[in-house]
Amino acid sequence: MKQTTGKIILVVLLAIPVIWVVLWKITQFGYNELPVYSSDEMGVQEPYYIDSFSLIDQNGNPFTREDIGDRVFISNFFFASCPDVCPTINGHLKIASEKLKNSTDVLFLSHTVDSYNDSVSVLNDYATSFEANYDQWKFLTGNKSTIYHLARDNYRAVIQEVPDTNDFIHSEKVMLVDKDFHIRGIYNGLDIKEVLNMVEDSRFLLTCYKKEENETSK
Repeated sequence: MKQTTGKIILVVLLAIPVIWVVLWKITQFGYNELPVYSSDEMGVQEPYYIDSFSLIDQNGNPFTREDIGDRVFISNFFFASCPDVCPTINGHLKIASEKLKNSTDVLFLSHTVDSYNDSVSVLNDYATSFEANYDQWKFLTGNKSTIYHLARDNYRAVIQEVPDTNDFIHSEKVMLVDKDFHIRGIYNGLDIKEVLNMVEDSRFLLTCYKKEENETSK
């Protein structure tokens, strides 16, 4: 009897660390999965999907969807001459990039909506002003139709030129995209709390991929 009781106690003691880890993971993130954003297409939910593209980064190098590689990525839209909203959003993304600087599996993509004025040299200066890590954060320009297609049709961000001005109406939203090019999070880039939530969601998404890799390798 004493021997049986001792075995039960031993099993319980061995199980405590496992239970603690599970509870820690649940409380750390507070959820079990992230949504896949989609739209209703004639009664069928179609996930938002980022198409293939070819643009140019702040160093003048071609950048395509294939260059994202096996990474999740965070995207937004801006223009360099934007006086207030864009610097605030990109300032928040700078904070996010610092918090994720050790996560080489996370890439930041900032697309200009003013490709006519935002040349490579302009974007390079703009990126430098945010002390961007060029391996982690790409500022992209290129064909206007390509960028507007991505913004309107893929990311579902509102992009509109204001007649008779050099201004643009564009979304303050920042999007988290998974390795399958599906949007998994949409955040208000003007709200630092939402941006910090995005950082945690990015870490959670990477944790999910890591778990899948571990299960596949067994």
